[in-house]
Amino acid sequence: MKRLPVLLITLSILFVFSSYASAAPIFNDTTGHWYDTVYGEWNMAETNAEALGGNLVTINDATEQDWLIRNFGSDRYYWIGLTKVEDRWGWLSGDPLTYVNWAPGQPDNGGHGEYVAVMNYNGAGRWNDYCSNCTDIGIAEWKTNPVPEPATLILMGAGLTALAAWRMRHGLNFE
Repeated sequence: MKRLPVLLITLSILFVFSSYASAAPIFNDTTGHWYDTVYGEWNMAETNAEALGGNLVTINDATEQDWLIRNFGSDRYYWIGLTKVEDRWGWLSGDPLTYVNWAPGQPDNGGHGEYVAVMNYNGAGRWNDYCSNCTDIGIAEWKTNPVPEPATLILMGAGLTALAAWRMRHGLNFE
């Protein structure tokens, strides 16, 4: 009976952490880059993307745009790493702007100082110039995965828990 509370606590912890596993970064074999969602207004989303070692996503071609739609969906606006500086649009990553997917009539500046871009405006993957505080989520892109995936952390935690339980059961103390 003593094992039941420990088992319930362990299962609860695994359940909570497993809900985060779906939010793990996604690897794109074509680009060789990692992608994940980052939160906040545009500047904060970019700061969060930089913390992962990258920027808000640079979309270099229709293949990458389609991959983003398949993996992140088209039902909400996502910040992308396209911004306007001195009346010229460019990628935060410094990559050349060789592909665009503006929605019809965009960019239009909307009279609101719209100098950043979102995707999924009036159609899957379509871009729009947007005000920097008008949505709260973006897509980050980076080259290497410096952060272990949540599933890895769950397995490591489960292993350490099992080791601790085994040591307690057998009365072993390695101090």
